[in-house]
Amino acid sequence: MSTRRNDKRIFVSRVELFLTIQMILGLVVVVRLAYLQICQSAKYSLLSDRNRIVTQQTLPTRGRIYDAKGNVIATNHCVYSAVLDIHEIPKEKQAETIATLLKHHSLSESVVQKLRNLPRIVTNSNRYILLQEDLNWTELSKYYITSSRIPGIVIEKNQVRKYIYPSEFSHIVGYTGSPTAYDLTNSGNSALSLPMAKIGKTCVEKQYNDELFGKAGIKHIEVNARRQFVRDIDSIAEIPGRDLNLTINLELQLEVYKILSQHESASCVVMDVDTGAILAMVSYPGYNTNIFTNKIDGTALKELYDNPYKPMINKVISGLYSPGSVFKMITALAGLTKGVINENTRFNCTGYTEIGNHKFHCWKWKSGGHGSVDLEDALAESCDVYFYNVAKMLSPDEIAAVARDFGLGEPTGIDMPNEKSGLIPTKSWKKAKKKRSWTIGDTFNMAIGQGFVLTTPLQLAKMMAMLVNGQKPITPHLNKSFVTQNVPHLKYDPKHIQLIFDGMNAVVNSWYGTAHKSAITDEDFQFGGKTGSSQVFRITEALRRAGKTVSDDYWKKEHAVFVGYAPIDNPKFVVSVLVEHGGGGSQTAAPIARDILLAFKKYVPKTFR
Repeated sequence: MSTRRNDKRIFVSRVELFLTIQMILGLVVVVRLAYLQICQSAKYSLLSDRNRIVTQQTLPTRGRIYDAKGNVIATNHCVYSAVLDIHEIPKEKQAETIATLLKHHSLSESVVQKLRNLPRIVTNSNRYILLQEDLNWTELSKYYITSSRIPGIVIEKNQVRKYIYPSEFSHIVGYTGSPTAYDLTNSGNSALSLPMAKIGKTCVEKQYNDELFGKAGIKHIEVNARRQFVRDIDSIAEIPGRDLNLTINLELQLEVYKILSQHESASCVVMDVDTGAILAMVSYPGYNTNIFTNKIDGTALKELYDNPYKPMINKVISGLYSPGSVFKMITALAGLTKGVINENTRFNCTGYTEIGNHKFHCWKWKSGGHGSVDLEDALAESCDVYFYNVAKMLSPDEIAAVARDFGLGEPTGIDMPNEKSGLIPTKSWKKAKKKRSWTIGDTFNMAIGQGFVLTTPLQLAKMMAMLVNGQKPITPHLNKSFVTQNVPHLKYDPKHIQLIFDGMNAVVNSWYGTAHKSAITDEDFQFGGKTGSSQVFRITEALRRAGKTVSDDYWKKEHAVFVGYAPIDNPKFVVSVLVEHGGGGSQTAAPIARDILLAFKKYVPKTFR
């Protein structure tokens, strides 16, 4: 009996213990479930959504570019592209994905290489592989079929750049391209990592990229267990880039390009003398910017860079040349300012000046020189000997100071990348850079715009504008919204400026001027200016004795230069022309300037003039 009671008591105790443990475990489960469902619901809901919902950025539409009158220069058009999102491919599916893509699609070698080296650790900057862009309907349908078999393939509808005048505006508008690793690292714009993202690479596309690009949008899409698209959930719309209005006159730009196309290599800029607004800017030859819209063929790119006429360089802002006789206005103003010459000062030109055993020739040396000339004659006939004599009485630093006041030797500040500074030499510069002392011969060469002096065609246009606009410093610009700053005018004696003005008038409109054959007879639209010839190799005494001062070799011919303004009585704009290896400025550059000025009269509204 006692044994049975003990057994019963043990059994009851065990049942009670079991029930207690069961209750405790049940309570733990209930508490845990309550904790997960109430306290941790937000966390696990988010994890669930991450598996079910994919967040994608959407690219904004790039802003369009217009000329001054609202004509479209750069716009966009729709294309479809196939993109592989590596984040959506499980590691065990990578081999299958690659095999499927290679079997059913024609991929470039670079894409194939990326697929075969598919990274195991993927960051936001390399999570996408652009498989193909600008798909036709056949290619598009194939990718839709493939996307139903494997995860990670996205068909993107995007807009890409289309340039209406690709060659004529190649050095103004430029082109867009895919961001480099440097761009991705330094931009701070996460949208640049998207496969179809394009940024400005050159010219105003690069200068105003942030405004033109806009802001990316966001969309959420639902995917199934195989990471395939199910439906769109919601989105935040992208903000399109701002449009850009240029100061360029389309009709004038096209006409200038047509005129310069008659030469192998040339450049021209037409600019408002009061505001610095660029009305036309051409560097010839240009190139087709539309070839950069998609991935450019390596052979085509090599041909562009190997072209001896350098179509990829904007010669207006990046071409460095000796200005030649166009620089003589600076030397004249330095001489007038220092009081070493005046309007009555005359020098006798016999065709050369001797320093020691060296002769410095005037361009008219064969016929015995220009004879007795004053400042107006010297500018009109471009007498070198006159300016050699002025140089004897000036230091190079005095000439350099005037040159810098008129914008030479430093960037003009135009709203474009890659502008060159040029060079206005001084004694200290030569000592530091050439390890030699300055000589009187250096001053002679400097006085006529040769030797070490280097300028861009745009700098010469700015110099001319400041000579004829009342000595007002200006900033050349292409953005129509550019705000002109009020800056102090230069303080050179207006009487001295008028003497130079008279000389430039005589260059074109006097019978003895170097550009008189290019004069416009219309009294309401006459122009003035200065011719120049920029030597590219030294003419030795032996060559002069042989009568060979002009080479038959194209690459040894001098550059032709002309910088002018119009109208004579009330200058409104300037034109700067440089023809590489074009011969004399009076023979080649001045006639081009005349034709461009006539085009200006035809195409630019009278209200502007």
